Amino acid sequence: MKKMISNLLKQVEEKVPEKGAFPVVYEREDVTEMKIGLSHLILKVSNVPLEDSKDERYLELAAVNYPSPYGAESVVGFGYTKDILARLQEDGLLEVLMKKVPKLADDIYDTEMHPYG
Repeated sequence: MKKMISNLLKQVEEKVPEKGAFPVVYEREDVTEMKIGLSHLILKVSNVPLEDSKDERYLELAAVNYPSPYGAESVVGFGYTKDILARLQEDGLLEVLMKKVPKLADDIYDTEMHPYG
């Protein structure tokens, strides 16, 4: 997951402007060998979809378990591009992400077992 963080950091530096909208940037990692009920983790940066927040961004960790159509996400950072860059460089980010993984796996499992609530 360290490589995923560093690769996303490079993408944010190159592709995420200080102002305005941009296409989602992400890094995906295959985690099937971890045997945690997930196939991939995705770390991504996206626009905040509110008109008065058009220059703010989300840093999110997402999880999927292909071929299941369900996924789960958790926000791990929020702010302007400089804030996202700083978050991606924090020493404790990897630990924060790893703590979120079991919860994301549980959320997907719960949705698969009870897709309508």
